[in-house]
Amino acid sequence: MPRTLSTLIATLGSKAQIITLALGCLAQQDDLPERVLVVHTRAARPETAQALQRLREDIPQTFPSTFLESLELRRNGAPLPDVTTPEEVSAAFESLYAATRACKLRGERVHLLISGGRRTLTVFGMAVAQMLFDDEDRLWHLASHPALEASGRLHAEGEEWARLIPIPVIAWGRLSPVFDSLRDVTDPFEAARQLERLRLREQWDAARIFLLTKVSPAERDALDLLARDGLSQAEIAEWLSLSPRTVEGHLRSVYRKAADHWDLPDVNQAQLVRLLAPFYHWSR
Repeated sequence: MPRTLSTLIATLGSKAQIITLALGCLAQQDDLPERVLVVHTRAARPETAQALQRLREDIPQTFPSTFLESLELRRNGAPLPDVTTPEEVSAAFESLYAATRACKLRGERVHLLISGGRRTLTVFGMAVAQMLFDDEDRLWHLASHPALEASGRLHAEGEEWARLIPIPVIAWGRLSPVFDSLRDVTDPFEAARQLERLRLREQWDAARIFLLTKVSPAERDALDLLARDGLSQAEIAEWLSLSPRTVEGHLRSVYRKAADHWDLPDVNQAQLVRLLAPFYHWSR
């Protein structure tokens, strides 16, 4: 079976070594990408220009099978000098989202490295990963030997080391087939709004299935008064003309069933109310 093509998307500030060290780590894992896309602010900035030039000289020699591309962040056609104002932040987020989305539309695996550049890009890189990644994609942070980091060298020497640290991603694609529904959404802020609606719908569906299939009619009566109306156990007993012990037994049974339904170790009253809140809110 042919290997799926992959791309390393890496944010760049002024340290070219972040990209070359990451490529070296991926090569050691036998997972060297066919393409590396370096995302950066204004290319004419001296520090950025120097870092890009070092990459252009090193990567074709050290990693000849990897094609280097760069993406200059822009707003209204003009290069971004930095990522600090709300307008610059929005433009950077949109560009990072678009680059990652294009890779996924081509069916590529994505390695997203968020160690370089502004912390704003780090945060948005994590958001992009959550929205677009599937199980085969990876979000990385790079750690390196202090002497190596201070030297700025592109590759480790002697006892120096560099490591890629995987960042866990709870991707929406693992919860529902959302990427297909977002295939035509080019605005990451609109994508985030749609994902929030999908998340609420999934929570509503899970709660609805639980109430319709897992609880008895007697348990449902007690549960409605607890989670929908906010009554205490004593008030539920009085409302349903039941003994407090009977109500307690109904709710204990519901907690066990909820833990099984949501695959949790156990569920208490507060947790159950939160799990069912979307259903009762949207069913009013």
